[in-house]
Amino acid sequence: GPPRLRALPMDGGRAGPQEADADCRSAADVQGAVQGCKHGPDDKLVLDASADHGGAPAASDAHETHGPRVKPLSIVNAVASAVVNFLLMFGLCCAYGMIMFNDDWNRRHRALGVKMNLVTAMIFGLLLAWKSKIGVAIGGPDLNPVVFLGGFVQSIAEDIARQQFLVIPAGDHRRLADDRLWTPLARCLGASSASSDEEFCEGAHFQANEGSCVEYHEQLRATTIFAVTVSSAVLGLLFFCLGRLRGTRYVAMVPTSVMEAFLSCVGYKVMKYALKFCKYDPRQFLPAACIGVPLYFIKAMHLGNPAVVIPLFLLLPLVVYYAWIFGSGSDLEAARDLKHMFPHMENVDFWRLWADGVGKADKINLRAWVTTLPDFAVMIVVVTLDCLLKISSTEGKLGVAVHKDHEIQLHGVGNVATVACCSTVGYMQLKFNVINYGILGNLKDRRAGAIYALLCGVCFFTSIELFNYLPRFFLGILLFFAGAGFVAENLWGSRKYLCFREWLQILVILGVFIITGGLHFAVLVGGCLTGLDFISRYSKVKSIVGKPMKGSELTTRDRHAPLLASHIRHVVGAWLLVIRLKGFIFFASAQALTTYVRSELERQDGV
Repeated sequence: GPPRLRALPMDGGRAGPQEADADCRSAADVQGAVQGCKHGPDDKLVLDASADHGGAPAASDAHETHGPRVKPLSIVNAVASAVVNFLLMFGLCCAYGMIMFNDDWNRRHRALGVKMNLVTAMIFGLLLAWKSKIGVAIGGPDLNPVVFLGGFVQSIAEDIARQQFLVIPAGDHRRLADDRLWTPLARCLGASSASSDEEFCEGAHFQANEGSCVEYHEQLRATTIFAVTVSSAVLGLLFFCLGRLRGTRYVAMVPTSVMEAFLSCVGYKVMKYALKFCKYDPRQFLPAACIGVPLYFIKAMHLGNPAVVIPLFLLLPLVVYYAWIFGSGSDLEAARDLKHMFPHMENVDFWRLWADGVGKADKINLRAWVTTLPDFAVMIVVVTLDCLLKISSTEGKLGVAVHKDHEIQLHGVGNVATVACCSTVGYMQLKFNVINYGILGNLKDRRAGAIYALLCGVCFFTSIELFNYLPRFFLGILLFFAGAGFVAENLWGSRKYLCFREWLQILVILGVFIITGGLHFAVLVGGCLTGLDFISRYSKVKSIVGKPMKGSELTTRDRHAPLLASHIRHVVGAWLLVIRLKGFIFFASAQALTTYVRSELERQDGV
């Protein structure tokens, strides 16, 4: 029969999801199939079915993806995956809304923040399930832009309050112990010395400043919607242009150490929010950390079936908590009084995104929005790189060829819808892709992503009442789960492929961010460190290859008359010095080169 090409694991293991049998009916077919092979994850030789299809896996009789690990399409698995991913995303959307409006006096706007993220999850869930070339792709809002948006809201709130002659309290924290040594640590963690009972636009303070407080909240709401919409528009346009102009390869030129440092800063803020949501109470944040961090490593190392492990880690603590609450004769209101649960969050209708934004354009405070521009510039860089990182990491995690330009251009198109809905920027979510593939067992079933999106849409169009039954430590679990990835991969994990000097730059940038609390200061320090390291490293590289030669030592293919050739040899032997260069000439290497040439000229003049 015809020869068959089989891609086998080089380590003798089982075949992966992209390994295939290909019928090669001629020598040309065999050669083309071999050219389509590449090394996949875990040093496996896999057949790249996208070699002639623009990065998209080809579905044909000759190249059919199958193997021991590939499961058949199943609606049961699709529903199970959709429910698991929805539970994670709903909890994270609640946490994102809390991060955006993390101050207690702005808690009336948290439901709006939750809805902003839910509609993004709905839009990108449907879009990627429909048009992505990765069948198991799941998209939605991400922690990185939300952390920046939380900083935007804080800057906007402070400026509006200043314009309204209101004084915002410094913050709140719970001390681990009545010890003076905790105060500096608490401040480093993001807490401050103000009392949590200090009122702002509530109670007596509201009665004394009713007009200013009403104006403050209306302007904060409208300006926040405007800031979120602008950020989604700019990032969406950038995504589209990068894909359309095939510019994704140029973004990788950003120094790795700087990128890892920025993501480590985001991870620090995520951990800080996890502690703050738990009120800095060790009875809450210690159990949350002990569940969220191991859950991350279980997911990262693919231990167990995600359809069983993730619901077990998320739902079992809730069952134990509610058994303890009702078994002790207490109720949810008593738990709220003890700060074990968040204050009750009133649902907002989905149309408030437009009614309180575009419908109240006169309340948009551009002066307050301008204060966010320094952080917005950093957000553009970090979020763009994070989006590309998630796309490229999906290729390695799933062992599937990814057309990066197509995917990021698709993200740009999808963010047109987020701009129209005044919601947060969205893009592919790596952890959800891995979970989806782990449950489905194949790379083709798009139904899980569509069902997940519909579930998010139901909550967006109806109610988010489910949030009021989630204790504080549950959101802490989700944030520790999300933050552990930044620490394990970007902060600690980067030491494996960075030299000590580059890893030290990450620690310095992170330290500056923790001390100053401003990412723009960390960016400035990171740029200086990277520039100095770049100059120092490449100034030591010699720009001259080999020994300089005189012109007479060169040979030429041109033939001249004997007299002319003799004159040329005489001229080039006395006037021409040939120097071979390597790499790029700049800064110190250019100065060393010109110094060398001058010294040669002076030496010859002396002769």
